[in-house]
Amino acid sequence: MAGATRGAIDWRIRSGRWRLVAGLAYRLAADPGGVATAMHAANLTWPDSVVALGTAARAHGLPVPDDGQVHVVLATTRAPARHLVPHEIRLDPGDVVHMGPVAVTSRRRTIIDCLGRLPPDDALDLLAWVSSRRLLGPEDLAQWVRAHPSRWGNVARSRAAERLVSGSMSRAEDRLHELLRRAGLEGWSAGADLFEHVGVHAHADVYFETVRLVVEVDGRRAHGTDRFQADRTRQNLLIAAGCVVLRYTWLDLQDRPALVVDQIRSMLRTLERTHVA
Repeated sequence: MAGATRGAIDWRIRSGRWRLVAGLAYRLAADPGGVATAMHAANLTWPDSVVALGTAARAHGLPVPDDGQVHVVLATTRAPARHLVPHEIRLDPGDVVHMGPVAVTSRRRTIIDCLGRLPPDDALDLLAWVSSRRLLGPEDLAQWVRAHPSRWGNVARSRAAERLVSGSMSRAEDRLHELLRRAGLEGWSAGADLFEHVGVHAHADVYFETVRLVVEVDGRRAHGTDRFQADRTRQNLLIAAGCVVLRYTWLDLQDRPALVVDQIRSMLRTLERTHVA
């Protein structure tokens, strides 16, 4: 703070009036902070840095959890500085955008970085979100991997591209697809765009087009109230559009697989008779 003595600054820190953000930056205790504050802390401490990874993801509104650190890319090796974590990542022209005075990796580059470096479950959550919004396709990822061989995270990125091709965005969906294949059930597609079929902006985990049967699975990870509400609103829209919706949990798929298959098979028979009639 301009004009403040070292002692006055130390007192504000010791008394809790100022709280550390990251690096050399502090905020007022009454200031709630947030990703914008974290980005400015990085810029104040290391003006040559580029905000990246999870911090950039939150700046772009991507669903990546806050790990309590501020992640940046630097051209030179530097030690971490109190919640400020430097990374040496080669960025391509066009990979950097600016949010005010702060340099940040672009949304596309941030997604690619996070898919390769996040913990597996967090990466899957991000992939499902990205896929539902058509922000990145399998060829986009595959092409990036080919153009950047031997980069850290390329194995995970290649697997993400395979998931985009298969339409399975979670281990729960993998399990459902496995059950359907073993049961010999046919005529379904994974990750189907339902707007094309019934005019609802949604994607189905599994969709039997000829009878308008949607099968949804809830993953192993808990979801908050926002997701709960969104799922119910979406389900009501699908029912109003003439779809039948079956929902299963991870426990259903693991502990009661035969019941899941029997229910789906029975519903298909019922709907096939209805459509023939």
